[in-house]
Amino acid sequence: MPFAHLSGATSALRTQLDRQIAADEDYAGADWSTLCVVGPVETFDPHGAVQFEYRGSVEPRRLAALPNRTARSRR
Repeated sequence: MPFAHLSGATSALRTQLDRQIAADEDYAGADWSTLCVVGPVETFDPHGAVQFEYRGSVEPRRLAALPNRTARSRR
């Protein structure tokens, strides 16, 4: 991004991450409660202008339910 703006970067990253997850047929979308955004980190474009780089990660929601992990009964 050409400016340090965390909420704008978060919005752009959500769009990119959502597209990546949607491309994988095993997942139903993103669990946005797990979204983590890191940045900004100043970098320079080929013309020497300052750019701000952000990185984001999010856990996908699975289509199939995970196995039940309830406590085992005690005997």
